Amino acid sequence: MQLVEDGKSTFASDDGKAVADFWATIYAEKLAPKEAATDDAMATAKTAMQAAGPWAISSYKDAFPVGFMPVPTAEGSDPETVKTFADSKNVSMFTTSKNQATAWDVLKFATSQEQDGAFLEATGQMPLRAGLLDTFGDYFAKNPDYEVFAGQSERVVDVPNVPNSVEVWQTFREKYSAAVIFGKEPVEGALQAAADEIDTLVQG
Repeated sequence: MQLVEDGKSTFASDDGKAVADFWATIYAEKLAPKEAATDDAMATAKTAMQAAGPWAISSYKDAFPVGFMPVPTAEGSDPETVKTFADSKNVSMFTTSKNQATAWDVLKFATSQEQDGAFLEATGQMPLRAGLLDTFGDYFAKNPDYEVFAGQSERVVDVPNVPNSVEVWQTFREKYSAAVIFGKEPVEGALQAAADEIDTLVQG
């Protein structure tokens, strides 16, 4: 479920509160840092784990051995059922483009299977393509550490494109951080306050 659907926030629900309470416990018990590290916390042995993407594989491969696990959930859910934030980097073509056919040819080339494979080989980042593990089986056979990220790429949800999106996500971030990360206010009240403000914002 997205944080906003059909012009209304969804996160001030029982499920949303359960997730927020779970992460508030993680922070309260100091199982995750409350502030961003000013250096590489794992490389300097200040923490044993961190949230990371596939970039971490090449970052740490010559420093020390690492392993990868799914983001924790309150019920220890099967990773095959868990969805995570996509943080997609998409492209688009303006309807006012004077050379739409040429632009379309460029977009088709840039997002072709061949170019997605080249992107994967060069960066280790996951292209937005269904069936990555099957499509680029040879790559993942040679680079098995990346398989977990390719599998997860099939189970991602993007932030919805809504009116006043910058203000919406800043509002959510501020309320979430104050309650969940820093424990400055009750979680339920913070979620509801964010929902009330966001519901107004998404109406434009």
